[in-house]
Amino acid sequence: MVFCLACVAGIVAVLLYARLAPRPSSPRSVGGVDLPTELISSVPQGPFVLFANGAPGSLFGRVAIEKLPLGTGPRPIAPLACERVHYAAGIGVCMTTDESRLPARSFAELFDASFKRTHVIPLTGSPIRARVSPDGRRAALTVFETGHSYSDASFSTRTIVIETASGRSLGDLEDFTVRKDGVPFKAIDFNFWGVTFGRDGDTFYATLKTGGERYLIKGSIDARAAAVVRTGVECPSLSPDGTLIVFKKPLTQEVGWRLHVLDLASGVERPLNQVRRSVDDQVDWFDASHVVYHDSAPEGSGVWLLAVDGVSGPRLLVPYAHSPAVAREPELPRGRLPVSRLRTPPAQSGGLTGVIRQWQYPAPASVKVVPATGLNSHW
Repeated sequence: MVFCLACVAGIVAVLLYARLAPRPSSPRSVGGVDLPTELISSVPQGPFVLFANGAPGSLFGRVAIEKLPLGTGPRPIAPLACERVHYAAGIGVCMTTDESRLPARSFAELFDASFKRTHVIPLTGSPIRARVSPDGRRAALTVFETGHSYSDASFSTRTIVIETASGRSLGDLEDFTVRKDGVPFKAIDFNFWGVTFGRDGDTFYATLKTGGERYLIKGSIDARAAAVVRTGVECPSLSPDGTLIVFKKPLTQEVGWRLHVLDLASGVERPLNQVRRSVDDQVDWFDASHVVYHDSAPEGSGVWLLAVDGVSGPRLLVPYAHSPAVAREPELPRGRLPVSRLRTPPAQSGGLTGVIRQWQYPAPASVKVVPATGLNSHW
């Protein structure tokens, strides 16, 4: 009898150990691709791409990280889940919606390098854009208060700027003073979105829509003021050296967007070779000559890498991922970046006159170029 009880106790102990003991991550087949994962409690040292995990399953939407240069190990997964996420200088912002009870509520969470939530900001609509300033001092949050897409005939956005240290609002862009051609510019149908910050954390660019026209504005958070720069610009993203903006431009004959690059000094813009008919995302800069963005296509859904030379086509950089943010740490001081000029496509003229400064972490040459022919699904 004692022997039997001892055997039972031993079996129970073995089963408990097998269940509770830590196990190495195992590959999960996602669309025919093995995707091993591992849980992490802080961001890694060095440069990396942070994004929302797009692989189907229980970890969908969780913040994930791929260190640069890209390796072949398991995908690091953080404890936060986000619809939109961005990260810079040790500060992140995670926008999400709580649908556990009605009506659904949206909010933004600020978090640190250990994924600790530091502040929670209630939102007034569905999350669509998030951006942290390069110095980590501020974050811009945009929501749809009505409508669900920029292509809707009628939509309304709200964009606020948050001080990350305190979580307090620094203002709604609709309350900022805007000037056009040197005179005050105001209309009841103003909508702002797509904020991108300069390196000082104060200068910003954004999109303003009014009267059916989309404008690029440049402003100062501290001064609570902005001025119209030009028309036809949506979701701008400022380059690390502050000389270029990549943005999406509406197609003229159908609903959709084409990525362009704008030289701020000369005012010259050029379409990028995105290959697919439409890309609907606010890009982030991978380095000084490439941007990253989310796209879904038959060739692969995830974060794509695209050169801003107007010649090279896109590459699938990180599969099953969206809302990318590139942490280029440590950054090189200004004036120490080697220079290379934008290439002019043989079939085009009037190329950009500005220069591209090559970053210290070039795009990985090992990334396979995937022929891109599918259509973009608007994220």
